Amino acid sequence: MTLLRFSALIRCALLGLGLPLCSLALACPSRAETPLLMEGKTSLHQRVLIREITPRHSAPDQPLPDMLKPLQAFYVYAREGDWLKVGPEETGADLFWVRASATTDWKQNIVATLEGSENLGRLMFFDGYDSAYGVVEAEDPALAAAALRAEAEAAEAGGPRSERLVALGPRTTVDMRRNLYVMPILSSEEAVFENGNFVNLLQVAVARANPDRAGAPPASAAAPAPLAAADEVVLEDGGASGPAASGSSYRAGVVFVVDTTISMQPYIDATRAALAEIYAQAGRSGASDKFAFGLIGFRDDAAAVPGLEYQTRTFVTLQDGASPEKFLAGMEEMTEARVSTRSFREDSYAGIDQAISALDWTGFGARFIVLVTDAGPREAGDPLSATGLSAEGLSALARERAQAAIMVMHLRTPKGAKDHATAEAAYRRLAAQPNGDPLYFPIENGTPEIYRQKAHDVGAFIVDQVMRFQDSAAGAAAAGLPGSPAVAPEPDPADAGLAAVASVGRTMHLAWLGSQKGEKAPDVFEAVVADRDFDRPGLKPLSIRVLISKSELSDLQEALKIIVQSAEDNVIDPDKFFAQVLGAAADMSRSPDKVKRRADASLADVTAISEYLEGLPYKSRIMAITNDDWLRLSISEQQTVVNELHEKIERYSRYNEATDAWVDYLGTGAGAAALVYPMRLDDLP
Repeated sequence: MTLLRFSALIRCALLGLGLPLCSLALACPSRAETPLLMEGKTSLHQRVLIREITPRHSAPDQPLPDMLKPLQAFYVYAREGDWLKVGPEETGADLFWVRASATTDWKQNIVATLEGSENLGRLMFFDGYDSAYGVVEAEDPALAAAALRAEAEAAEAGGPRSERLVALGPRTTVDMRRNLYVMPILSSEEAVFENGNFVNLLQVAVARANPDRAGAPPASAAAPAPLAAADEVVLEDGGASGPAASGSSYRAGVVFVVDTTISMQPYIDATRAALAEIYAQAGRSGASDKFAFGLIGFRDDAAAVPGLEYQTRTFVTLQDGASPEKFLAGMEEMTEARVSTRSFREDSYAGIDQAISALDWTGFGARFIVLVTDAGPREAGDPLSATGLSAEGLSALARERAQAAIMVMHLRTPKGAKDHATAEAAYRRLAAQPNGDPLYFPIENGTPEIYRQKAHDVGAFIVDQVMRFQDSAAGAAAAGLPGSPAVAPEPDPADAGLAAVASVGRTMHLAWLGSQKGEKAPDVFEAVVADRDFDRPGLKPLSIRVLISKSELSDLQEALKIIVQSAEDNVIDPDKFFAQVLGAAADMSRSPDKVKRRADASLADVTAISEYLEGLPYKSRIMAITNDDWLRLSISEQQTVVNELHEKIERYSRYNEATDAWVDYLGTGAGAAALVYPMRLDDLP
């Protein structure tokens, strides 16, 4: 230790004893500033999120040349009027000032985003809780919401402004990869509809990575700005949207993932016949360039049974599938296996994973993966599973990474009767759709001809729907109109499966339109929204997510790996294991930059976890379990939780690999700290 440092420490010690130091030549090192605490908390510090492009200031009204960008989060060290003293870390380093009006409170990393679905009405942003309760507590909430929405849409068209709404959600879907936004949750209240259904009312702001303009005052709930008039184009449901986008580039990509194990040749032949007929029909109607089929075969672990030859194989890519000749040539190479697998279950998830991660979906607005199998899947935890993913995890990966919907054609053959119930349960979860019915098609008795007809009907319907969407857009452009109703084909009302496909297709079209015209979330400073649809309370207009960076996700993944490995090696006891996992989930919800500390068992209680969890508007599964609940679980039940963590770790690997899913929100390059994405809350432990 140097004499200078030793002297300084002695002086600090004397100061702590209250002894005068004026005669000493050296002063004590200054104590670093610490962030302000959140009200009622002892360890959680105040943070804010930047809402608009705004300059840093060395002091109030003393701007610096460098600019801050939206979605950057900072700790708050001082508040003076409309000014905040902030810094990027809790260490007191690199402090500066920023206008409070350019920020919004950032109480937790849990945020809301808009859920796109043709089954949902436009989300209403209320001017306060009272206006929202007026609809929730109405005798007929759907009727009250419709009247208020009509009032707001009239304001958009230039009529009198709405007295109770700040804004309406977009008519099409916001592509978060192009126009990243989040809605920080400032406060929440639980309400109850007249019929007894619960609904959460959330006070939110909207923070967008690409604001329309820098420094412009956003709409305020306290003094609502008039709802902006919208450029209009009428969509397939007769509603209005933004400027008409040409429908000529809207195409469908449909990948068939076919079980090619022994005894599947009749279904391979039926697939060939069904799709060949669709290609022929499309050629006659001029629709050949509107779609492409892809083809993947799957079996099981070829290492366990070498005669299987492969676990998954791509026979036709979507690019080659644009050509009928190339597709049918690829199909000729697909044949059933010559040897049996180890058991009736097969690794169908590996085939779907291949379709998600190995195929190029670029250029396709409608995206479907069609699984064809007579066997149940190998779920996460199965030692022969190539993916390590659950049905829910794979379904989420398809939506988040490929923006694709999974459809299952389950061949319920007499041979697999004992497997039908468990396989159906798994495949319904796999084919589940947000705010819609699962795309699950049971083929009773597994009759090849019934399957051929169903495969043809589904494929032809998707192509026909794309053609209708394009025809309506082309007709509108030829007439010089902003748009005209797109009359999509209506399936037989008795065919619930095709009705579900039609709904998903319309939702995909809304997402494509939003992407084409650069749809953005409304510029709202503060408003109240409901997390349930007023027309159908079972549907959810909001997706609850956690805004994290790529580096923070990597930290979470590594921390969980160490925690799980320690548990399996009996290095830590069950109490400590639960505390570490719970702490990791809590960190990700409040302060994801701290999650890596959870890998050290001695630091599991470094923060009062209960304080982190208290006041969160939503919680992941592990956060809803108390320590007493955990101790009451049996060994097998606790092992189930550990298995679920293995599956979550696998999900994180897939998300990290999906480079196109991450957004460089600062425009500073591909560094992991600068790449962010709102990850689904369900992906947390």
